[in-house]
Amino acid sequence: MQSRKSIIEETEAPWGKDVRLLVVDDEEFIRSIIRERLEIEGFSVDEAQNGLQALAMLRDGDYSVLLTDIRMPEMDGVALLREASRLFPDTARIVMTANAELETAVAALKNGAYDYILKPFSFDILFVTIQNAIRKQALERQLHDYQVNLETRVKEQTDLINSFYVRSIQSLIKALEAKDLYTRGHSQRVTMYSMAIATEMGLSPAHIEDLRRASILHDLGKIGVTETILNKPGKLTREEFDEVVKHPEVGTQILSPIPDFRKILPAILHHHERFDGCGYPKRIAGTEIPLASRIMAVADTYDAMTSTRAYRPALPEEVATAEILRCSGSQFDPEIVSVFLFAKDKIQENSDPSQYEWQDGEFPDGECRPVN
Repeated sequence: MQSRKSIIEETEAPWGKDVRLLVVDDEEFIRSIIRERLEIEGFSVDEAQNGLQALAMLRDGDYSVLLTDIRMPEMDGVALLREASRLFPDTARIVMTANAELETAVAALKNGAYDYILKPFSFDILFVTIQNAIRKQALERQLHDYQVNLETRVKEQTDLINSFYVRSIQSLIKALEAKDLYTRGHSQRVTMYSMAIATEMGLSPAHIEDLRRASILHDLGKIGVTETILNKPGKLTREEFDEVVKHPEVGTQILSPIPDFRKILPAILHHHERFDGCGYPKRIAGTEIPLASRIMAVADTYDAMTSTRAYRPALPEEVATAEILRCSGSQFDPEIVSVFLFAKDKIQENSDPSQYEWQDGEFPDGECRPVN
């Protein structure tokens, strides 16, 4: 058998005076013998006569090892192990018992023991058991630290990938603006009208911010529509219209890989639904349509009618307002139409245009050429 000296010299963990150990046993004679032999080897040793006393000492001291008996009054070793493993996970825990039953060993290990040793034992075996327990505890701490560091590194890499993806979306927005000269101004105005409606409705700042982002990005999917269709001066063919109506789904597909965008995807996907269920892409109706989508539908259509497009000049505000009112209850949510009609005259278009644009370092903007 290895000598105690070679065992101690071999260990990679702190040993001797750097190892503080708590011995728990209701027999004073056992505690005294163990303490005496361990102190000869340089250990710092304290004693407790039951589990409750041991827990109090563990709270007050920084122990490397807990060496405990199983059968004790007030709180037995299994209960002590359970509490110690929960409250003091950095302390290596060893059980010593005179009971060789498998049940006892299994109960101890299930409740946090690193190892167990049968009484009576030789001190050579005790030293090896302590050494192994300290090593196991050190490995567990290293594994925990590795997992924490790994989670941090994964988050950093994920954030980096997301930032690259956001920059790609910003590039798509600029490309969309280049394809359709009406894009940027439209997205700003839709955002302006949508925020005015939401504010008048008393929505929370968080909901208004989500609506702002969704409004700016609502027509990002138009990047997938050809320039000839976007800028066509005449009426669209059935095939051309079918291409245009794909843009809500294309936009959500572009944005979905980024977690921060996911909560605004339903608003973008359904902003062309109709209150009567005859819209696209899902033909949902009424309050099945997200509130943000119902708000954007009014803002989007009003701005489309009052803006000059390749296929027609801008309509007068009173004509557009009358059309919004006429379509209340069929195309639009009547409640939102009422709020919009009340709020639109309060809008100061040039008050703070930056809040209706996508800011660098935030996320991007978008557009919409409505097909009526």
